[in-house]
Amino acid sequence: MTKLPVLYISCDTEALKSPRGQSSLRRLIRGTEVCSVVFITLSVGLDAPEIHGPTGRNHVGGQLWSLLSAEDFSPVERAGGTGDLEVLATTLVSPAPVEVAELRLSVGMPGDYYRRIGQCLEGFRDQGVLIICFDEITAAEVNGALHPPHDTYIRDLIKQWEDELRWARALSKSEMGKEASVRNGEPLSNPTLCMLNTAFSLGGLKAPQRVFGSALNEGRQSLAGYGWMQ
Repeated sequence: MTKLPVLYISCDTEALKSPRGQSSLRRLIRGTEVCSVVFITLSVGLDAPEIHGPTGRNHVGGQLWSLLSAEDFSPVERAGGTGDLEVLATTLVSPAPVEVAELRLSVGMPGDYYRRIGQCLEGFRDQGVLIICFDEITAAEVNGALHPPHDTYIRDLIKQWEDELRWARALSKSEMGKEASVRNGEPLSNPTLCMLNTAFSLGGLKAPQRVFGSALNEGRQSLAGYGWMQ
């Protein structure tokens, strides 16, 4: 089975529902076979990762629980569906995916935490699971965003992460390597950085191969994102 991409998307829900917004995403998954979709989202104040959607050993939610439990993340299964996200998945993917699940992570954890989550779930990409890191930006947050996803600062930061990892591997036994590890253990209060760290590790700890985005109307509503295709 073909390895599926990892998508990082920054927008509000209405933008993701729009035909123009979805067309940007469909182009990235065209020609692939998607069996299930996992949305990774963020929330404030969670005590542990939450899994929403079908659970049980033979469902994607149950597989999420098993993988995260094996790495001591102590995930919690929540009964009920995934609401708007399930509707979005069925309109985005054709034919409709068999299952849709949502993994909610808490804002404010160390960078290493999000990277460990991503590395834990990276194998899903070889199993027909499309992973979408949905960095939801409300209309009220648009003007207050510190750095939009396509800002030069963010692009340079991702490239810096890749370079630092390359050096950390080379200097893993040195004091410099230890210092880099300590810096990555600092809590992240910016939701965009939390989500980008997750997507970065899901993409193999490399810079994304695709950048996409579009203005969806005459106002400020827009969709922006990155794709890890390899």
